Order: sequence, then C-alpha cells, then structure tokens
Amino acid sequence: MEKRYGMYLAYFFMALIALNAVRSLFRGEYNAMVTAFLMLGMTVILFVVAKRMNIHLPWFVFFLVALALWIHTDGYVQGYYMMYYPYYDKIAHIVSGTAVAVLGFLGVFFVDKYMNMNLTAWFIVFFTIIFSVALGAFLEMYEFLVVFFFGGNLAGPMQNSLNDTMLDMMFVFAGSIIVAIIGVFWF
Repeated sequence: MEKRYGMYLAYFFMALIALNAVRSLFRGEYNAMVTAFLMLGMTVILFVVAKRMNIHLPWFVFFLVALALWIHTDGYVQGYYMMYYPYYDKIAHIVSGTAVAVLGFLGVFFVDKYMNMNLTAWFIVFFTIIFSVALGAFLEMYEFLVVFFFGGNLAGPMQNSLNDTMLDMMFVFAGSIIVAIIGVFWF
C-alpha cells in the first residue's frame, strides 16, 4: 500500500481533538471532555469503517472530517464560538458542509459506478447538495431541541435567532455547492 502523506494532516487534527479532551479533563469541564471524545470517536469511526470495508478513500476526506470536527470541538472547548461570534460559527458551518458534501458526493459516485446506474452529472450535483443541506438541517434541529428542552448550550447560545440559523444553513449550502461543482468537473 502506498504511503499517503496527506493522512498526517488528518492525524494532526485528530490529535488536536484529543488534546482538547485532555485539557477539558484537567480543567474539570466534563461536558466539554465528553463532547471532545465523541468528536474524536466520530473521526475514528470513519477510519475503522473504511479499513473494515476495504474502502480506499482519498486522504482529503479523512482530513476534511477531522478538520470539521476539530473546528467544532475547539470552538466549544476553547470558547471560540463566543469569542469570535458570528464569524467562527460560519467558518465551522462552511467547513462542515464541505466535509458532509464530500462524503455524500463520494457515496453517490461510488454507488453509481459499482451498480452501473448511469446517473447524470446533474443528479449527482443535486444529490450532493441535498444530502449536505439535509444533514445541516438535522444539526440545526438538534441545536434547537437542546436549547428548547434543556435551555442549555454547548458553546453559548446555539440558536441566537432565526437569522443565525438561516445563515448557518446558507453556509452549509455554499460548501455543498462548491463540492458538487468541483466534484463533477473533477470526475
């Protein structure tokens, strides 16, 4: 198997997520620690599933997922969501939207190739965008439910206003459009 040096970027961001978990543990911020370990687990799951199913994903997929989860973890643990509001949140959403769109694009692309479905480029673009925006909507619903039922927050108020929620969705949408267009032209 060839050595993919880009994977070291993914490992680096995974290590940063782990350091955030350790920092939270030593500071007694157990909610932040659990969140950081969950984010780290989500990055590890992608590695394990790819290895077990013998799927050879490009290194940038692992990198984007680790980067997106690190940005969210760092925003929560280090307080960047509050410190740099609203800019940090928007960057987090565009990176997350891009990462989810890459996963959706690769998923529909591989299904198309391995099942000989002969999907059109427009369908792949449409699916990639809808997949990413739908998962972004579920994230926003999760944030709403946490605020509604627990009155809580992870890194400050999760739902500041309807405008904030819609801007979050637009940034996810922008990231998915970028991936869909680049992906179709690349392949």
